Amino acid sequence: MPRSVFAVVAAVVIAGGAAESQQPPPAVQSLRPDQVGAFVWHDLVTANPSSARLFYGSLFGWTFEEGDGIDPGYTIIRHEGRPIGGVVPRQANEAGSTNAQWLTYITVADVDKAATAVLRAGGRIFRGPLNARRDLRVAVVVDPQGAALGLASRGPALAEESPPALHRWLWMEYVARDPAAALKFYGDVVGFSHLVHQTRDTFVYYLLSTDRPRAGLFRSLWDRDTSVWLPYVRVADPAEAAARAVALGGRVVLPPGPTVRNGSLAIVLDPAGAPIAFQKYPFDGDTQ
Repeated sequence: MPRSVFAVVAAVVIAGGAAESQQPPPAVQSLRPDQVGAFVWHDLVTANPSSARLFYGSLFGWTFEEGDGIDPGYTIIRHEGRPIGGVVPRQANEAGSTNAQWLTYITVADVDKAATAVLRAGGRIFRGPLNARRDLRVAVVVDPQGAALGLASRGPALAEESPPALHRWLWMEYVARDPAAALKFYGDVVGFSHLVHQTRDTFVYYLLSTDRPRAGLFRSLWDRDTSVWLPYVRVADPAEAAARAVALGGRVVLPPGPTVRNGSLAIVLDPAGAPIAFQKYPFDGDTQ
């Protein structure tokens, strides 16, 4: 894949292109049930791309290159030569988020219907729906709790490696201000079913599923103005990765500990405030 199509998607959707939103949906092949609800691309939206490149490059060995033919400023993230995401520059006061954040695209059966469902449920459409390619329909939405999410009619990672290599995407979780409202919203918009996977003291962990578990959901463990989707990266040693993140200017909000997946998980904020999780996999013990 010389250039990821989702790099183009992000540049069109985030950097502009709102005039294309009135295009009719392209003729696309319907997703199979096992393709709905797949997280297929990750973009870091930040006001300080240079700082992000230094942080993630030092932390994971990710490399960065300008997007050839893409709107100015968009950067493709690669790991061992493979495109895995992008960096989208934005103004510090741009609407849609108060902090830097990872914007993840998820496949839905019908992008236009899902975007309409977002509006009906009290969310907002930030960009789109629009045609990013002849056979690709996308939109970026913001849910009622302020969490941004990309919607896509297909994606490049439907046949993702399992398990992924070290320093690649492993899992997704929704960090909620209001878990009950989020469960209903994503059931209506994406078609996620849910079940309580684990409870511990006042902590409740839900699994979100389509044909299989796709993500987790829990009430936020740290103060946030909005809810957020939290991407996971597979690491060999979460404590060591968290320590390096701090040395590079990040902040740990959930350190590895014996009560959470036997010390195999850390959650940090990058220097601009974007949350990201470090997970050792496989790990011993129950999934939180």
